[in-house]
Amino acid sequence: MRVRRGVVAALLTAAAFAGCTDVSTDPQFALSLQFDSLPASAVVIGDTMRGADLAPARLGVRAFSGAGTLLNDSALRVIGIDSTSVASFQMIGGLRLTGRKLASAVRVVSQAGSLQSQQQTFAVVPVPTSLRDGDSIPDTLFYTQPDSAKRFRDVKVTIVGRTAPESTLRTLEGLRVKFRVVSFADSVLDSVRLVSSASGRLTTSALISGGSALVRIKAYPKAGPVRAGSIIVEAAFNAFGANIPGSPFLVPITLRPFTPPP
Repeated sequence: MRVRRGVVAALLTAAAFAGCTDVSTDPQFALSLQFDSLPASAVVIGDTMRGADLAPARLGVRAFSGAGTLLNDSALRVIGIDSTSVASFQMIGGLRLTGRKLASAVRVVSQAGSLQSQQQTFAVVPVPTSLRDGDSIPDTLFYTQPDSAKRFRDVKVTIVGRTAPESTLRTLEGLRVKFRVVSFADSVLDSVRLVSSASGRLTTSALISGGSALVRIKAYPKAGPVRAGSIIVEAAFNAFGANIPGSPFLVPITLRPFTPPP
């Protein structure tokens, strides 16, 4: 009898719980909302925010229904959370963001139905004047150095702009620069890779942070005779669909075999 009463009590509890957790399976009802990191942390005024391939990038906003299906973009909104933010950007088709007014910190959230995401922040920056070196471009890489860490070299570039013709140039933080290996001496190297200096993972782009966009070169030598050679890395950025002055910027690096001290 006690067992039967326990079963009945459990069923009643489950029914009450189900009644209190009215989870909709409507395919247009947003049950969860995801807002990934932005393609870049800055956008050029008048232009669309650009991703790793320098094409206008869709924001990483996704909403899922109670049935587990992905909702279309028409169910999503991206809004500013203060008056400065509201005036500084607008959304265009396909959840792409454009800059309308210069601002150092634009704060936005995404919404789907009654759900709201965590806040994301970006800047709206002036039109770039040029892409140039970041004052620490290496010119030599000793690719046979025994300590592999010393066979790595960082490449830095920066983008500058001005708010008015009479103003001084300044670095435009938060824009994403695209990098690629144009060529390397395949007679001495097996491969060359570009990686993030922070994570060590392969990358094709980097954000300008602390004054420059940085990627790390890893050179992998072939077995056999050693000789001199070179690597050429290209950095690029475009705005309004066209390369800015100085882009693409070519970084030549001389390859030399390491000579141990006597």
